Amino acid sequence: MRNIVFIVIAFVLSFSGRVCAGNPVYSDNSLRNDAEKLLVEWVDALLAYQCEGLHPSLDGGILCPACARIHGRIGDTVLPLMYLADKTGNDKYLLAAKKLMKWMENVHRPDGSWMNDVHVSDWSGTTVFAAIALYEAVHYHGHLLDDSTRNHWKEQLLEAGEFMMKNPQMYSRRMQGSMKRLNNVNYSASVTYALQALGEMFDRPDFKEEARIVASDLKKFFTANDSFLYGEGPKIWTPTKNGCLPVDLGYNVEESLPNLAYYALMVNDRELLSIVERSMNTHLEFMLPDGAWDNSWGTRSFKWTYWGGRTSDGFMGGYYAMAAHHPEYLEAIRRNIQLLKKSTDDGLLHAGRDYRASGIPACIHHTFGHAKALTAFLELPPVKTQQYKALPRDNAYGVKYFRDIRTWLVAEGPWRSTCTGFDAEYKVKGTHPMGGAVSLLWHEQAGPVFAATTNRYALIEAPNMQSNSRKYIMSGTPRVEMVQYGTIYSNQDDLDTDIAYTKEKNMHRFHVNTHLVDADQQTPVQGAIPVTLDYVYSQQGLSIEMEHCPLTACLVLPVIAAPSEVVDITPEGMRLQKKDGVLEVVCVNGRMKVAPTDKDGRIFNPVPGFSFIPLQVFPDSPDKKIQVKIMYN
Repeated sequence: MRNIVFIVIAFVLSFSGRVCAGNPVYSDNSLRNDAEKLLVEWVDALLAYQCEGLHPSLDGGILCPACARIHGRIGDTVLPLMYLADKTGNDKYLLAAKKLMKWMENVHRPDGSWMNDVHVSDWSGTTVFAAIALYEAVHYHGHLLDDSTRNHWKEQLLEAGEFMMKNPQMYSRRMQGSMKRLNNVNYSASVTYALQALGEMFDRPDFKEEARIVASDLKKFFTANDSFLYGEGPKIWTPTKNGCLPVDLGYNVEESLPNLAYYALMVNDRELLSIVERSMNTHLEFMLPDGAWDNSWGTRSFKWTYWGGRTSDGFMGGYYAMAAHHPEYLEAIRRNIQLLKKSTDDGLLHAGRDYRASGIPACIHHTFGHAKALTAFLELPPVKTQQYKALPRDNAYGVKYFRDIRTWLVAEGPWRSTCTGFDAEYKVKGTHPMGGAVSLLWHEQAGPVFAATTNRYALIEAPNMQSNSRKYIMSGTPRVEMVQYGTIYSNQDDLDTDIAYTKEKNMHRFHVNTHLVDADQQTPVQGAIPVTLDYVYSQQGLSIEMEHCPLTACLVLPVIAAPSEVVDITPEGMRLQKKDGVLEVVCVNGRMKVAPTDKDGRIFNPVPGFSFIPLQVFPDSPDKKIQVKIMYN
């Protein structure tokens, strides 16, 4: 069996010439130490929830304190458990791994698959991720196991490989049936690595050939201009009228691209490596300076968590495997790990900054999924490269346009923002914002100011999401909104939007012609209502201008604010006290009020996990003009 570690080393050495002689080179020991400390904290917290002596159907499982059940994908924790057993020599991790895999018999099927959940979701496509975790546990740490356990785990891996081979409708990129329906691309991308690894473990050329076929097909699923991997949604055969195809940053960076990188490294597919590298570079443009992933616009952003994704694994291993000639990849991993640490409370990774303060418990899915990703990174040999390289979004470059997702990134002074007209939809309506929305606004001192949520919060993947347990819920996306007969009409669902960008001296203007529609593209009873908006960015902040506000409509600005932060609101504006300054929202034209909130004065949205103050700005002049300035002092 070819060892991926040796191939990664060979790949690293093959690019070593790109690090110029005389450039400082460093070891990444501190990065790996930080990752390992966080991993221990997470895994020890998970073990506190492992069942023992309760009942055979529960023993070995790890209960989720948020969902009050055992998640069927908890078996992914076998990899970090086996890694720590090997690293520390502590038998508690080895024993926990054995008990865990015994519990996984509850979701193991006769066809060799693992179900996503017990009696909640019988979806078994996630077998590919369970197989990867168990393969790596056996591959790297199988010497810790007794013969009986090791043989049983390997038997299950072989059965999983057979399942993947027999179910191309789940994993192939080829058309299935008359409907030409393909599953989300993260399954296809990940099966390449899974089948190649199992093919080598069991000397199965048929596994490896299927991996090669899927990988070859995937090369056609990268967008023409920006090399985004697409396929996170059903409409993949024809672009939208604006040239968009379904792309989700979270699933791409946390599952698809890493697993494609692992596969390409194993088989030394240089063409695929080059494609993946270009795509990784494009996706890295969306990492914020604080290490967050900006998936405010993706087709599956209903599972966005600011630091990554709710049930995806994490980007660390895949980017680390390609980091020898990309020091910025190491910097991205370092910053994201720091953000993950800040998002950890009582040993569990919370799905957003304000979960704990808003009284929402942490689902353990985030912890065990990202523990798996941290371990995948730690399994790889250390990398030496240039000492430091800034992330793309560190630089105040003005504006970058990504044509394939019809999205602009703004970087002016201390401000970072995302403006999107991305109109590729997922399987359901009302998910990511469209209509020329400001889906993200961030300041280097204030942090996130706006962060888009789903247009309407719904449990699109109920087993993998958390319900809203508070009284109020609304979209966290800045928008123009009108409520008529209980139906919400806004620009954030509009598929018929024109966006024009111009640079004006030291300012950036986005002129947006849009309409007020509901999630199903229906207009109010009086017919189509056009809306014109201007977003003007400068080093001082963001100005939002509306020449004529439609009757009964208002500008909604959900300003992110922790429940502990002090705020002062008048009809003329808002002042929000931050640690190092004051965030101001000033009504130049219009009057401000606050929509109903929970008792803490906030509305909390589980995606991406922020609480916010729902400001509403109404016109106060006959011409119904609204102008608001957002500044930080």
